[in-house]
Amino acid sequence: MLLAIAAEKFGCRPSRMVGLNDPLLALDFDLAAAAKLLEAERAAANAVTEGFEEAPLASQRARNVRW
Repeated sequence: MLLAIAAEKFGCRPSRMVGLNDPLLALDFDLAAAAKLLEAERAAANAVTEGFEEAPLASQRARNVRW
């Protein structure tokens, strides 16, 4: 996970940071790192939004808005 974050921060592929030369192995490694980052981002987003439920009045107002 830390390697995936560092690679994203420095704008390179995680496989390059660890020196993987086989293209298929590097692709698998990079995809696994990307999946871990997405999983962590989703978990963080869920943690932030957890407990925020719409108040009845706010949801009623939202339904009355015409775009």
